[in-house]
Amino acid sequence: MKTVTRLVLLSLGVSLSLLSFLSATRIDTVIDISFALKPNEKYGPYRNGTYHHTRVISKSTLMGEVVVEDGGIYFTTNGYNTQHLKNIFINQNFSLIIDPADDLYKFTFENTSSNIQSSIKFTLKEKWMNILLLIPGFIGLLILTPTGLVLSIMRLRKKSTQIG
Repeated sequence: MKTVTRLVLLSLGVSLSLLSFLSATRIDTVIDISFALKPNEKYGPYRNGTYHHTRVISKSTLMGEVVVEDGGIYFTTNGYNTQHLKNIFINQNFSLIIDPADDLYKFTFENTSSNIQSSIKFTLKEKWMNILLLIPGFIGLLILTPTGLVLSIMRLRKKSTQIG
């Protein structure tokens, strides 16, 4: 019976911490817009769907996709860790990742063509970790796992002193 208790405590502590970690990671779609850009038109920043403020408590990762139909546009992102996302020409699909992401991000779309209207679909997802959901796993890891481990060690010592 005691062996089962020790194994259950160890398993519960480790399982609770793993489950807590896996359930704490979230991916939210924060921008999902479609619009058309006339020739020589600019869309953003601070217009609908062209800015996002990341979670305050934890750093996150931003994952985006820009799909352009008919012609091409120039795409620029301003914010922390975006030096690789300035004035990029897109004429079909473009995927972006900002890792780590922190604070405010502004997105600008510009059609520099003089005669072709472009249709744009922009999707941005934020991957972040809900720190509050880690608390139960942390408690399990700190209390249940050491308790089961100590009981197991005590049982092994007791057996070795009985043998010797």
